[in-house]
Amino acid sequence: MERQIEILFEDNDLIVCHKMAGVAVQSKSYANPDMESMLKNMLARREGAKKPVELYVIHRLDQPVEGIIVFAKSKKAAASLSKQVQSDGGMNKTYKAVVLGEFPEVEKEGELRNYLIKDSKNKCAVIVDANNKDAKEAVLEYKVLETKKVLEDTVPISLVEIHLQTGRFHQIRAQLSNISHPLIGDRRYFNENSSKLSQELSVKNVALCATSLTFKHPVSGKKMEFKVEPTGDIFKTMN
Repeated sequence: MERQIEILFEDNDLIVCHKMAGVAVQSKSYANPDMESMLKNMLARREGAKKPVELYVIHRLDQPVEGIIVFAKSKKAAASLSKQVQSDGGMNKTYKAVVLGEFPEVEKEGELRNYLIKDSKNKCAVIVDANNKDAKEAVLEYKVLETKKVLEDTVPISLVEIHLQTGRFHQIRAQLSNISHPLIGDRRYFNENSSKLSQELSVKNVALCATSLTFKHPVSGKKMEFKVEPTGDIFKTMN
């Protein structure tokens, strides 16, 4: 399973990886290896299993989403990185997504600002009124990079770049679905057209990739910046 781990950077304090779609960051299931357990096994073999392997999950990507993710290798590094995740602008993330539909000219670049609650029972994010006591504000900026029709007699799709201002549960998927542009391959926040097109295009995972991650090294304070390109076939249909 280690073929699924692409290490972008590693030192004594952290590991930065390109997670493939379909692999969980952390899981309780022994039948489906996750990033955390695979990395721990890799480190244990490398160190000869002479001591327990320390590895800390800092942030997450949904299982069907690919992209850049960072793990800490010590409590000190984990505390510093976690603080950056929780502070506005501390850890900057950019995504690319393929969504249903064409955006009007005046809406090809903009900001989405909503209030979300997490529905734990149904494992989804729900957009609610700002007065809801459990609501958390979710803000993102987006820019349409390209729109094209990939199949005759179907709705066009758009490649969108997204910069998160907040990091809420399922934020991108819920907010874009809310403006009638659900992500292709998304089987949780979909509509009839996106579901049909996802099946016709054989898209099995959510067409979303964390393409850029910037943060400060937890020990040296040096700016760290990483970029990847999406590997999913649906992205390859775009320019």
